[in-house]
Amino acid sequence: MTACFAPVSRIAAAVAVLAALPCLPAHADQFQPSGEVRGYPSGAIVSGALGKSFGDNWYGALHGAWNFVDRGNNGKFDNEKGGGFGIGGTVDKYFEPRQNGWFLGGRAELFFLNIDYRDPGVRGSSDITVFQPTARAGYGWTFGDGHYGLTAALSLGAEINVDTSGADVGEGAIVLGGLAFTFKP
Repeated sequence: MTACFAPVSRIAAAVAVLAALPCLPAHADQFQPSGEVRGYPSGAIVSGALGKSFGDNWYGALHGAWNFVDRGNNGKFDNEKGGGFGIGGTVDKYFEPRQNGWFLGGRAELFFLNIDYRDPGVRGSSDITVFQPTARAGYGWTFGDGHYGLTAALSLGAEINVDTSGADVGEGAIVLGGLAFTFKP
């Protein structure tokens, strides 16, 4: 009976963290709350973050995320679906001040996913921990007298299953496209 409530509690925890991030206090030139949506061929990731500019045009952020997975037959089984909560960090180097213009960066994330799979005659579920390092490039815009930002990025990396409880499920190369909105108090 406890296993039945585990996915619900994970979802509740993820929603609570993502909902709380924009409510945290932020001051000028301090933490910047943001929200991001990224898509990839087998799913989507929605995240909330707190970031900060530092050094010479550098930006760093920590985030909580929810990963929606629908691999279809792109995994090890004919059908793999599921999702789960994750945490991660990002570091970007902008070529202009105030997170404007082109940037290059990197991101590392750890996701705790529950994947339901099926093949003809086979059904099951796996709990996996996925490490997802990516290199990213994109463009940032600042508007509203510098109080808001919009960032578009393309990321290339890997999904690496570091721990699996159940059958092995898909992993490998990943390409993501994303759009983020940032409040810059």
